[in-house]
Amino acid sequence: MGVVLLVIGLVGLTMTVLSLIGLDIDAAFDISFDFADSGIGLLSLLTPFVTGFGLIAGGLMTFGHTSTALALGAGAVTGLVLAAIAGVLLSYLLRAGAELPSVDLVGSRVRVVEPVGPTHLGTGEVQTETGARQISITADEDYVLGEHVRVTAKLDDRNVYHVQRLPYDQLA
Repeated sequence: MGVVLLVIGLVGLTMTVLSLIGLDIDAAFDISFDFADSGIGLLSLLTPFVTGFGLIAGGLMTFGHTSTALALGAGAVTGLVLAAIAGVLLSYLLRAGAELPSVDLVGSRVRVVEPVGPTHLGTGEVQTETGARQISITADEDYVLGEHVRVTAKLDDRNVYHVQRLPYDQLA
């Protein structure tokens, strides 16, 4: 039984790695994968419990020759504590993210900090009420480092903005 619990713990570690690179399961048990987006979901809350429970209980039973009841109890307490810590942390992150003001960048002046063109995304720096912010930009023509452009639109369902050259009277 100890080996089985160790395997459960290793599956939990695998779930942790997968959730860090973008795999998630929502409340309706739909599985989604968004590479490099380690969002908050059911998998993020379930993983610490599974990992802590399996590794502690399995380790105690396999390597410590502890009784089954004591090992399962220690594993359950460890798993619940880790899940509670994850829940508090995720709750804090959700509240912190909700406190950030939403800024409409369409029409804003942007300085190109990474070249952009029709075939590749670039990076631009825009000044907002909360300070300088870097955004991903795309354009219909090439712009090089240091050029100033204007945001003309935000692409649907992406955090990418389309930019165009500023009129001559606004270049300074």
